Amino acid sequence: MTTPEFEVREDPATFRFTFDQFEQMFDDGMFQGVWNRVELLDGRIVEMVPGSDDHGKTSAELIYLIAASLRAAGLNVEFGVRADGTVRIGEYSAPEPDVFVVRNFSGRKYAEASDAVLVVEVSISTRADDLKIKMPMYARAGVPEAWMVEPEARLVRVFRDPRPDGTWGHEAVVTEGVVTPLFSDQVRVDLAELF
Repeated sequence: MTTPEFEVREDPATFRFTFDQFEQMFDDGMFQGVWNRVELLDGRIVEMVPGSDDHGKTSAELIYLIAASLRAAGLNVEFGVRADGTVRIGEYSAPEPDVFVVRNFSGRKYAEASDAVLVVEVSISTRADDLKIKMPMYARAGVPEAWMVEPEARLVRVFRDPRPDGTWGHEAVVTEGVVTPLFSDQVRVDLAELF
């Protein structure tokens, strides 16, 4: 008797959930108890790390500083700040940035990547995943700018000029002074106030 030979595939086929399937699972109550701790990334349902007190304080301060700047400049009619909401990216991704700014829209349940002018991830224990997974995802989606705020290091990584291959044409690290997003130089985040 001979042993049959099996071909081992390097990358076995995997099932990817679509956004519509993911949303239906929510509607069906499949994520009861963890609904605010999962997101869809490239077709995979990923559990988010619980936010620490530093994470919450930094996110709240960012929301306040950005929203106050928008109101002071009269830009709140055109743009809105969101926290822990969904940004739909194509058919297979629905990340939930910690803070993001979108062009105001109506008639849809979720923001689309094309609505976003700035996404912000507050990175404490998620730094590696934010750099490896989320920043490339935002670049591929064409989001014009992403910030990775690192409270422990007291810095903001600024990513601009997104490319379809998931890289960014411009990256900078800001450790002091004011960070101003591309969509408006009237929106100012002073790092001394943020940290």
